[in-house]
Amino acid sequence: MKLDNFSDVYFVVSVLVPGFIYSGVVSNFVPLRPHKEKETLLLRYLTATAFNYAICSPLIYFLVSGYFIAHPIGQAITWFFIVFIIPVLMAVIRAMSIQYDWLRWLYRGLRLRTISPIPTGWDWIFSTTDPCFVLVTLTDGTEIAGYFGTRSMASSDPERKDIYLEMVYKVPSDGCPWTPVQNSLGMHIDGSQIAYIEFRR
Repeated sequence: MKLDNFSDVYFVVSVLVPGFIYSGVVSNFVPLRPHKEKETLLLRYLTATAFNYAICSPLIYFLVSGYFIAHPIGQAITWFFIVFIIPVLMAVIRAMSIQYDWLRWLYRGLRLRTISPIPTGWDWIFSTTDPCFVLVTLTDGTEIAGYFGTRSMASSDPERKDIYLEMVYKVPSDGCPWTPVQNSLGMHIDGSQIAYIEFRR
């Protein structure tokens, strides 16, 4: 698409930007299934934009009323909220509904089994779990105990899985409590070397 004049820019901002903002904010909290087709991705943006305008329809009605026409500054501020702020609020609510599974009770009442929008179990557990202890078993049988907290990270890249643990512990062979590794700054583990992960409170 060529943006040759202000009308083209206005069209792109008003039609695509709200949906783009919504999708971008949601993906920061919840990894979603990727869409490689440009048409599907464009449709996602347009759908989010249409839903945004549907929610904001009362504001849009007042925007074309006489009051806002006589107050251009108020009109500009209102458009700013509709195009940039409301999509962010919508995205945060959507991300919370996915993470906390707010609609589970409705689906159960209708006896429906839903497919999670989160693509993998790896993405689901690391986007919904609270800080916890983990016991990572590598493909060679080595066990790594650590703490996955607010300063830890698990990759959401579908092509490369890895994890960073902010604290590492020694696991005594006699079953005694874990002991922290002194002077450790955490550990990075390549996902290709992980056989499975156990999560503990």
